[in-house]
Amino acid sequence: MELEAQLERQRLEAEVRMAELKAGVHGELHEPANENKEKLILRAPQSVDNSLAGRTKKSGDALRHVLPHMPSEHAELPQFFNTVEKLFKIYQVPADVQGKLLIPILSSQAKTIIGRMTSDDLESYDKVKQFLLSEFRLTPKRYKLRFDTASKGTNDTYVLFASRLCNLLTYYLRSRGIEL
Repeated sequence: MELEAQLERQRLEAEVRMAELKAGVHGELHEPANENKEKLILRAPQSVDNSLAGRTKKSGDALRHVLPHMPSEHAELPQFFNTVEKLFKIYQVPADVQGKLLIPILSSQAKTIIGRMTSDDLESYDKVKQFLLSEFRLTPKRYKLRFDTASKGTNDTYVLFASRLCNLLTYYLRSRGIEL
């Protein structure tokens, strides 16, 4: 008789553990108000957190494995920012969250540089981007020089080289205030 009671208790504990595991995915586990622990109540997940921290976490989780890290080659920054902006648009990241998501993917050198910015400016993606571009001195003259001296590498295909040339020309024109 005692063996049967012990087996029944273990079976119930296993059911409780299974319910807890399911609750971790689909909601929160709550015990009923009465002492009957054999029955469990599963509550739906709480409403979405619309605070700044909640929205930042939600967007950060969505982009965690998608956002690229900042390249070490400063001349590649415009392509990096273009990619980040496209991802923000695809994942519909709110503007007030974008600056906060940019900071963790910056290089250590860039993080040191933005340390000179005010906290208000750090909240704006556009201000951080413009500050970094100006600090790394990515000027129209530099873009033109890179375009003029570009050459096809031995491992580059003609399509890749043409794409790189197109990007360099686009960066140069944008730095001059000309949009295509």
